[in-house]
Amino acid sequence: MTAFRQLPLSRLGHLVPPLVDGQALVALVTVTADLPWAAKAAWDIARIAAREGRRVALVDLHLDQPALHEIVGLTASDGIVDAFEYGLSLTKAAHEVSGVFLIPTGSDTVGAAALYAHPRWQKLQAGFRSEGALLLVFVSPTGLAQLSAVADGAIVLAPEGLDPASAAGAAVAAALERGTPLLGVARDRWMPSGHRDSPAGLSMPSPVAPRSRRGLRAAVAALLLAGAAVGGWALLAGARESFVAPPPPPERETGGAEGAGGAALPARPDTVAWTVQLAAYASLDKALAHADRLAETGVSGLVTPVPQSDGGPVWYRVLAGSYATRAGAADARADLWRRGAAAEGIGDLLRAPYSYRAPADALLDSLRRRGLPAVRWPAGGDAILLGAFETPEQAAFTQAALARAGVRATLLPRMGTP
Repeated sequence: MTAFRQLPLSRLGHLVPPLVDGQALVALVTVTADLPWAAKAAWDIARIAAREGRRVALVDLHLDQPALHEIVGLTASDGIVDAFEYGLSLTKAAHEVSGVFLIPTGSDTVGAAALYAHPRWQKLQAGFRSEGALLLVFVSPTGLAQLSAVADGAIVLAPEGLDPASAAGAAVAAALERGTPLLGVARDRWMPSGHRDSPAGLSMPSPVAPRSRRGLRAAVAALLLAGAAVGGWALLAGARESFVAPPPPPERETGGAEGAGGAALPARPDTVAWTVQLAAYASLDKALAHADRLAETGVSGLVTPVPQSDGGPVWYRVLAGSYATRAGAADARADLWRRGAAAEGIGDLLRAPYSYRAPADALLDSLRRRGLPAVRWPAGGDAILLGAFETPEQAAFTQAALARAGVRATLLPRMGTP
């Protein structure tokens, strides 16, 4: 650690992107008492990383002195502590601001070491890598040393630069002993104020090549859900967790639907309207694969395309099961957690009573080849359903896709009895 790259704030926009381009988990390590300065630098790095539409999450792991929420103008709210210790969905903990999903610290904790050491960090790292997304953690050297996942890289936040011979330099070296590479040091300027020479033990490095890619970045045309006060995520169940941007919440609920001929269809008392949203993907194939894995466990999976109101990409919700009551859906979610079919704390309860039913002679593979979100319902059954919609209006996108494919399907409430 005798030579490393200097990252002056004035040039972060040019220097940071190639350093984090192939990373899934990068630690932003503070070694200064000026925590507001470090928080501002972390926020700048996150926004730069998300500038070209890459999905980026920034987590405040300064558990004793949370700082990021104040930098972005958020009031104190639930955060990472609530997600790890109290089972809060990360969908509810994340706030979308300027294209970055910020997860604040949240509640106080007396178990900081246990939170850092939680194996869920490894699942998050694997999920972010599989989706080409980036997870940034704003953390002290002590917290980084205790983190269960070995970060793909670290950027030290030090306004006057980092001297390897200093106590701060020793702390960083100790935190990186497990193999995390030091990508550079973010600082106020090229040189410390009032000095023209590098700190003892440092030499100005030549430019370093970005690390080799470990996965393809997801191509997104514009910042996701820009301007929304509260964004969110859904995390993939099973062995790994994937970062995805979810569809917006429903605007209203309705008691009826329209069939192919436009007639209103009253909801029946035995409607199995409730379901559990486990994830959302930018790829239909990934969403269908997740639904198929659920079906293998005996759970009926449904896939719902939801276009963004601002013309952004379509996201494909993955929903598990159909239940008559909210309580029934909650019990089913708890069972998914117990069986390991979903990570504990993952899954939002959703009332989405309407689905398209395909004609009796339709073939599942044929429908899927035409880009339709077709699944068997119930799991292993003979019927084929497409989507689960909160309102008839939400089904309009799928209705248009059916029309383009030349498939006649009827929008009906899902029923608990034939």
